[in-house]
Amino acid sequence: MSLRSFAAMNVVLRIGLTAIAGVALVVSLTSQSLLRAQPPQMAGRPNLRLPDEAAGIDEIVRTLISAFDQVDIVALGEAHLRRSDSDLRIALIRNSDFAKKVRFIVVEFGSTTEQSILDRYIRGENVSTAELQHVWKTTTQAANSIWDSPIYAEFFAAVRDVNSKLPAHSRIRVLGGDPGPRDNRSRETAALSVLKEQVLQKRGKALLIYGAAHFYLTGPPDYLAGMGEDIGLASKLEMEYPGRTLAVIRISALDRPPPVKADIDPDYEKFDRVLKTRVRPVLLPLQRLPFRDFTAEEFLGRTLTNCRGAGGCRSVFKGSTLTLGQMADACVYFGRGPDAVVQPTPGG
Repeated sequence: MSLRSFAAMNVVLRIGLTAIAGVALVVSLTSQSLLRAQPPQMAGRPNLRLPDEAAGIDEIVRTLISAFDQVDIVALGEAHLRRSDSDLRIALIRNSDFAKKVRFIVVEFGSTTEQSILDRYIRGENVSTAELQHVWKTTTQAANSIWDSPIYAEFFAAVRDVNSKLPAHSRIRVLGGDPGPRDNRSRETAALSVLKEQVLQKRGKALLIYGAAHFYLTGPPDYLAGMGEDIGLASKLEMEYPGRTLAVIRISALDRPPPVKADIDPDYEKFDRVLKTRVRPVLLPLQRLPFRDFTAEEFLGRTLTNCRGAGGCRSVFKGSTLTLGQMADACVYFGRGPDAVVQPTPGG
């Protein structure tokens, strides 16, 4: 979600411990916007071959790399600021098989207008810290200081290091997907354009790293209507390029968002009782029973909060019958334990 989108719909997006509130405005929902925001048809979802349980970072990495044999884009959703997500994606790109299949990475924490700086840095050229910071400080989320957490600069540094050991024709290119100061497109539109022009039209493959809520394949109708055309990146990809994206979301313990007075406390025993492995994290397909039928309200309710209207702040999933199987193709379940949060460094 962008600050532009928040100003239009007054939604608090909460993935991990990050909360951003929009300006209170009245949103007019026309029949046209309701029609445009209907969830994509699920019939085109890929019949992916995924293990029932890929336990531990090494197995998850191998599974995600293998998924590129079946799809062109692996959308790996994160919780902002979380060390566990950083460890997973760095392990993924450092695996020697990754660069054999994937040439592009599109990230939320990079600006479309500062691509030349990012290209020079990833290629191994001398780029000062102050200059590199323009890559994330010119995104729509710069005011929140989210990307000033060192884990995002560490990811860029890891790709740069991987590339230093590869021949020029095999190197990975990292693309900023968030619209910069001179880019007036919405966040989802900008990211989709980057993917189309730089990856899909060139028959390439890409790892896509954004907050997990960008990869929800659907949502409650009133929430989707308020989004207008920004119904989610994975949803837009599915409508234009059906069956070519693996949408992977994150499920882990989250505190109740401060504006919300009451919600459903997730029962993670439902996951723990069914899983054979006790290793965390574990990747599992969400078409597998019983996970397919677990409600989105229970396990994703704390990721998206609507503060529009007189009823106060509440989860957008409140009262929804949507299930996890409708929301994404797979999830990385991190369990109920503590998850290290790497706060932004003052001054970036």
